[in-house]
Amino acid sequence: MRVISVEQVLPCIADPWKLRVIAQLDECPDLPMLAKYLQGRYSEGLGVVMAKSGYREITFYSDGRVAVRMVDTTEEAEKFINSMLAMACTKALILEGL
Repeated sequence: MRVISVEQVLPCIADPWKLRVIAQLDECPDLPMLAKYLQGRYSEGLGVVMAKSGYREITFYSDGRVAVRMVDTTEEAEKFINSMLAMACTKALILEGL
């Protein structure tokens, strides 16, 4: 699973000098798994997982969209999303592979 395109770039609401980026993944994410390994909040009814890493916030949607807040560039957003996905998948492999 990875980012295939950046859909929108908007000013961040919390800090106008930062960006809010909405990207599209190549497949729909496993939201319960992401919530578990990213220590995020999962809402099955809304179809979202919200997580934080430092000062950045990331929201995964059931349709494969991802929103990231507090980034400087679209490249930084893409790298951040892909690294969060890789971290969750790696944790799942390590902890469930025992």
